[in-house]
Amino acid sequence: MATFKSGKAALRIAASVAIALAIAAGVRYAIIEPAGIAHLCGAPGAPWWCAPRALAAAVLDAGALGFGAIGAGALAILTRRSGWALAAACLGAAGLVLYAVATGAVGLLLGLLVLARTGGATPPRAGREREA
Repeated sequence: MATFKSGKAALRIAASVAIALAIAAGVRYAIIEPAGIAHLCGAPGAPWWCAPRALAAAVLDAGALGFGAIGAGALAILTRRSGWALAAACLGAAGLVLYAVATGAVGLLLGLLVLARTGGATPPRAGREREA
């Protein structure tokens, strides 16, 4: 199993997941959940931005973030690419906050497992020899 050779990779991963969590929390608590916005968008003559908000809420309610995290996690496992693993971890973390808890947790776990296995770095391609 690979280990993180420097703290930079681990810090980059932790910062990326923390930023994804912060953005997801901001979306949830500033845009989707406030009762005042829900009442405003439910009233006749609602502002133009209520339609995209309703679409985003429907997509999030369908679990798109969680399924995206699982897809990215599956690609990370198949390709052993840290980029896909980081995407799975970030999407899964956001899914935990934005109504896709079960699927988001699976995607987060898949991403973190691949990141732990690769040490946060993409392994060399199969056709290239490793230097000793």
